[in-house]
Amino acid sequence: MATVLVAVGVVCALVVCVLWQFHRALDRTPPDVGAFARSAATRTAGVAAARTSSARMTNLTSALPWAVPLGTSVADSCRTEDQNPFLGPASWAPINCVRSTVLYLAFDGDIRTHLHQLDAVLAEQEWVGSGSSPNTLTGMATWLSQAGGDPSPAASQRGSTEPPGSRPICLSTTYGPATQKRDVPHGGLGLRLRVAVAELPCTPSAETGDLQTDGRPEKSPVERTVYLTWHPLSTDTVSRSAYTAHRYVAALSLVDGYAVQSAPTTAPPPPLTR
Repeated sequence: MATVLVAVGVVCALVVCVLWQFHRALDRTPPDVGAFARSAATRTAGVAAARTSSARMTNLTSALPWAVPLGTSVADSCRTEDQNPFLGPASWAPINCVRSTVLYLAFDGDIRTHLHQLDAVLAEQEWVGSGSSPNTLTGMATWLSQAGGDPSPAASQRGSTEPPGSRPICLSTTYGPATQKRDVPHGGLGLRLRVAVAELPCTPSAETGDLQTDGRPEKSPVERTVYLTWHPLSTDTVSRSAYTAHRYVAALSLVDGYAVQSAPTTAPPPPLTR
């Protein structure tokens, strides 16, 4: 019996080796991310994205005089990934370039009042909540309060044994420009804004465009990623520092997908831009 098992194991190993060699033989050469990132059209689109992101963040900061700016992180990168990394030929995702800008704020005072004010500012600047209801910060806070702070959909159906508002504020919701008629697909062109508000012991969720490991920002581990700009901030570190003097911390993450290349070629074609 042992001999049979060993023989089966050897055969399986040989089959795996043959399939792996077949996979490598058919492997497609990955697109040149660096060439695409450095192309004139991509650079032009990147400059426009940087200008737009900076202007939008400045407008948000100036409209929230009761909030204390804590800093801004920026990560601008282009990447592609093997969508079929195990067996069979490589299938490369379209190269996409994304600029992620995160504005960190701290504030005190009545949370309901400030959530209403933040919702009003977002509406005035034509940011529209995406996804299902509730799609505003005030709506999200009300829903969580009614569920006793439990964010699961089942909580609002079964009720909660905890008094409303007994858990810390820890919420986020996503917005898109009113002129943008659909949500941005993964790796697609367009803007989205995630707004997160938290108090101890929560840390606001942020789309930083890098990897936040043990409180330290690191560049994306995806092999074929080229960073054009990287000015990182640790969300955990910023939050811990802010909580020593303020009750609430907000993270406003503006993610701008500004260029996409659909297929690799010898010379990179002009990218799709907004």
